[in-house]
Amino acid sequence: MLLRTRITLLLSIALILVIVALVGLGTIRSGLEQERLADIAIDSQKSLWSSLVRDKADDLNTDASELAARISVAAADLAPSDVVRVLQDSPDLVPHNITVQVLGLDGEVIASNDPLFRSRPLLGTPAIDLLTTGVASLQGLRQERPDRYVVAAARAISVRGEPKAVLSLAIDAQTVIESLSELTGGPAYLVSLRGRVIAGTDSALWELARPMLPRRSAGAEFLSAGEKLYFAAGSPVDDLTGGIAGTLVTLRDATDSVTATRRLEQRGLILIVTVSLLMIAGLYVFLRQAFNPLEAAIATLGSLSQGDLSSHPEPGGAGEIRRIGEALVIFRRNALRLLEQEEGITRQRRRQERVIRRQLERLAETLDPEGRADVLADLKAIMSEPGREGQAQHRPNEELAILAEVLQRMSQRITDQHHRLTELIKELQGAIITRARLAALEQELDIARELQLSFLPRPLPPHPRFAISGVMETAKEVGGDFFDYFMIDENRLGIVVADVSGKGVPAALFMAISRTLIKATSLRAVSPAATITEVNDFLAVDNEQMMFVTVFHGVLDLTTGRLVYVNAGHNPPLVTGPHGPVQVLARTGDPALAIMEGLEYAEREIVMAPGDLLFMYTDGATEAFNIEGEAFGETRIETEVDGSRNETVDTVAETVRDAVLEFERGADRADDLTCVALRYFSGG
Repeated sequence: MLLRTRITLLLSIALILVIVALVGLGTIRSGLEQERLADIAIDSQKSLWSSLVRDKADDLNTDASELAARISVAAADLAPSDVVRVLQDSPDLVPHNITVQVLGLDGEVIASNDPLFRSRPLLGTPAIDLLTTGVASLQGLRQERPDRYVVAAARAISVRGEPKAVLSLAIDAQTVIESLSELTGGPAYLVSLRGRVIAGTDSALWELARPMLPRRSAGAEFLSAGEKLYFAAGSPVDDLTGGIAGTLVTLRDATDSVTATRRLEQRGLILIVTVSLLMIAGLYVFLRQAFNPLEAAIATLGSLSQGDLSSHPEPGGAGEIRRIGEALVIFRRNALRLLEQEEGITRQRRRQERVIRRQLERLAETLDPEGRADVLADLKAIMSEPGREGQAQHRPNEELAILAEVLQRMSQRITDQHHRLTELIKELQGAIITRARLAALEQELDIARELQLSFLPRPLPPHPRFAISGVMETAKEVGGDFFDYFMIDENRLGIVVADVSGKGVPAALFMAISRTLIKATSLRAVSPAATITEVNDFLAVDNEQMMFVTVFHGVLDLTTGRLVYVNAGHNPPLVTGPHGPVQVLARTGDPALAIMEGLEYAEREIVMAPGDLLFMYTDGATEAFNIEGEAFGETRIETEVDGSRNETVDTVAETVRDAVLEFERGADRADDLTCVALRYFSGG
């Protein structure tokens, strides 16, 4: 971008910012002025409304005072018929458009000249209390029903100096709204707190404008209705007890004033923009004429920078621009002299390059073939670098630079080869050490696997009352699943199926501890619940690794078939007979072991019938996934158990295991897999 363009652009931006600032300040000032006018309009509206309501209420209060005196004299006992008679005899005080109501101190209507108000009081209990406890009178606006506002005046009726009733006179607020509309010269409305117009003078205009003014605070805004603009002012109005009764809204035609103001603002803005554009155009023309000599000098300088010395600059302009042109003429003359010197230096450099190249080629012959090829390639690349001829004009000792560059590359190649060889030796040493450690670790894992397999229970001798068998497949070399079965005494069989959190060596160690504790405790405990409770307290102590184990532990009485069991967060076993459906054994609702000390574990029991099959497993069966990411699930286990229920216990356990392995179809196993099957024959 040319300098004159940048200067013009910067000055234009500055001018635009100034214009924007002035317009913004004018807008802010206009807004503040509108707010001030709105405040004045709202205050004027409040004052005028208060004056009209007060005048109307004063008239009602005067009539109420006279009427209360007549009632207290002519109807001292406040009988409804007497009160009505007094009202009928006072046409001078009770015109047809005024509603009169006499209330008892309990709020009940005694009499009224309007049938609609013979059962609905105008005043509430708070107003009656005020009038009977010292307040001489109440007057003001009152919303006597959702669709009507009235201006009311009320005072107490005293008999022999003691308040006996309350008299209220009310007139529709529509009359006050009409008076206000005449004084302001525009429509006026009385709006309830829910936004509904109760009284107004121009309902059609309200439907067009519908000002969204606040209902509990004063506010003002301009509204568009058809082709006209209205200034809407709203302010809350109080009722005679001091609360907010609604909102008073007045509309004033502001079309002419607003239109004139906007027209003036538009003309002013157009004038400012026009003057600004003329100033920017004039500035651009002036800068273009002033900078033409400078642009010519810049063009000449560009040609010189590219080696073109044929141009002949002519100084022009005035001041600094002319001095730049004169300096450019001197620079061109010196550049011509320097070019002649550089041509002589270039010829000498070429001779030196040939000598250096021959010496380096001889040095490269002493290296190995790979190193020689690299050095010759570097030398060729350096000698053929683009711009080498032009660089000679600025590097008188070019031959030394070429030699240093080649030697630097040769030194770098030798250093890199040395580093690679050193790293290769270190990697080889590390690989040898890692291989030795891996071999030792594999040997240790094989020993651990054999040790874990030795923990599995050995087959019990054939027994006429039961048969039991189990299988286990670990996800790694060692796992966290285990199962056990053992004779507690000659009539009781103990069964354990468990799953330790995690996998690998830590889970295997925790498994060994848990298995040993459960078996040792169950041989002397009175029940499975006592066994699990005691083992949980032992495992939870100092459990810094936060490991846990889910356990199903049961004790089968071989004489009766009664199975008492505890399920500590484990998968519920399946039980089925020779012909019945496969059922899920009820849970005991207890958490896994080693989570928290002091837990009391509950137990349940069932009675197994001759021929019943109990199938126990770990979540490695239900949570086995195939290559599509689908889980084996409990439904497939129930199907496999149902299909092999009449087979031997060995076949049942192996059938479920084989089905799970077939389902995985080569997918990585996520968890250890354990299956245990128990069949009860009889207690005889």
